[in-house]
Order: sequence, then C-alpha cells, then structure tokens
Amino acid sequence: MASNDNRLFLAFPADELAPPLTRLQHRLALPGRRIPLHQLHLTLHFLGQCSPEQQASLQQQLDRLPLPGFELDLDRLGCFPRAGVVWLGPSAPPPALMQLADTVELKCRALGVGKPHKAYRPHITLFRHCKTDTLPVIQPVHYRPQSLCLYRSTLTDQGPEYHCLQRWPLAE
Repeated sequence: MASNDNRLFLAFPADELAPPLTRLQHRLALPGRRIPLHQLHLTLHFLGQCSPEQQASLQQQLDRLPLPGFELDLDRLGCFPRAGVVWLGPSAPPPALMQLADTVELKCRALGVGKPHKAYRPHITLFRHCKTDTLPVIQPVHYRPQSLCLYRSTLTDQGPEYHCLQRWPLAE
C-alpha cells in the first residue's frame, strides 16, 4: 500500500444517531453537501498520512489503553467557516471524553503521527461546502458511543469514503 493511501483518523461511529441526525439535516436545509448517514462519526483525533509501522504501533497502544464509556448531549450547532463545515457537538463535553482526547494526542505525538489539537472540539460533521451566517437553537440529541474506530479515509471524486480498520469497545 502506498503511504498516500493511508490517511487515518480515530472516531466514534454514530450509526445509531442516523434517524435524529437525518431529521436535523433536513430541517436545517442548508446549502452544501450533506454528510451521508453511513459516514457520521464523532471525531476524536485526525492522524493524517501514516506509515504501516506507525499504524501498527498506534493500534498496539490503543489495544492497551483503557477506553471509558461516556454519554453526551449534542446540543449545539457550530461552523468551521474556513473549512465550510457545519457540525453538531456538545456545549459541555464529558470529562472522560476530554481526558481520552488528551491521552490519545500524547500517544500520537510520541509516535510522530497526527497534528496537535489547538483545542479539542468534539463534533459530528453534518454538512460540507456550506456557508451560513446563522444557525438555529436545536433540541439536544443524546449519544452514548459504543466503540472507538480507527478509520481509513480515501478521497474520491464523490467525496471521502471511510472504512473502519479496527474497533475497540468502550467500557460500560
């Protein structure tokens, strides 16, 4: 596999949120591209291009890492204007998630993968290529992730395709 084919990220799959997030995407009716339901996830850490050795080392680290369960209320819409992304996230991220993000970032840094977070902002991307000035207040969507996945992102003409390479269950 060529190194440019191994663009990776860590995220919590959000398949069980497809019904409420579909309703939200339709209700918002924003310009831009809706993220397909099978690609919805709560990002933990973007790793970028990884060598097979870096990937194997990261997977070994994650095999040994305690992964706490947590719950959160996705109650806030936001925008990354420069990226043209509209997202849904928690206004009060749970401490267990924030601690896990810090731990994973330190492990990634030690392995030489990923870029340091300015400040981790947990979110689920709902739209891309979207420009909007105002976002409405929404009803919270409750979410309890069941697992963490290492995804490969392959860029295509139709947009990125995600494939879960490995899944780790979260503690109850």
